Amino acid sequence: MRKYARLAVAIVLALAATAAIALFSVYRAARSVPEFYQRALSAKPEEQKEAGQKFEQQALELHNQARRAGRWEARFTEDQINGWLAAELPVKFPKLLPGGIADPRVAIDKSAVQLALRYDKGGTQTVVTLSGQVQLTAEPNELAVRIDAVRAGLVPLPFARFRDEIAERAAKAGYPLHWTEVDGTPVALLRLPLDERQFKGRRLIVEELALNSGELVVAGRTEMPSEKTEPPVEASVEPVQAAAPPKPDIEQR
Repeated sequence: MRKYARLAVAIVLALAATAAIALFSVYRAARSVPEFYQRALSAKPEEQKEAGQKFEQQALELHNQARRAGRWEARFTEDQINGWLAAELPVKFPKLLPGGIADPRVAIDKSAVQLALRYDKGGTQTVVTLSGQVQLTAEPNELAVRIDAVRAGLVPLPFARFRDEIAERAAKAGYPLHWTEVDGTPVALLRLPLDERQFKGRRLIVEELALNSGELVVAGRTEMPSEKTEPPVEASVEPVQAAAPPKPDIEQR
């Protein structure tokens, strides 16, 4: 009888040790920090401030270009975006990020963009990383943001729990979006806020949104009111049923 008791104790201890090792492994995986995020956080404050100011300068130049008829283009580097997030965002928009979230940084390559941030809420401290694709859809000035993965450290997270909160916060910030899916992968559809009233009747059309290695390229054109070539839409005699919105054309990874 004692033999069986010792065997049972040994099995319980082995299972407990296995569970402890597994939990420790999960804990370490959840505390893992992506290399690009470590590198972005280690940048010198003076370098971040300079890069952030360059980002603002180029954004202002883009705004001024877009107010004139014709083509326009702007290139924003990964360092400029991260410099602005580090040096300018906390000062100029201190309440923009929700509580428990801090230090957002991005990484850009030809196939995807990554966003990492610190998450400290409800006793949980980790670095959350979202990776996906960003591109224009067939609809004018509409972005499709495909979420390929969400992780806490190295641990995958179910993204469905974040959808409603993201949509709610985007709407409060003036960027309403709605969710769809492509082959089971969540895609956020976002209309760029290019209000003609802000540009005194000018029509802004974004024609290119490209991700290069460490760089984001935005290009398009501005039409003056007299340059619009679309024929006026005549009122229909009979009501027309609205067609379902087309699925965004997202490249498969």
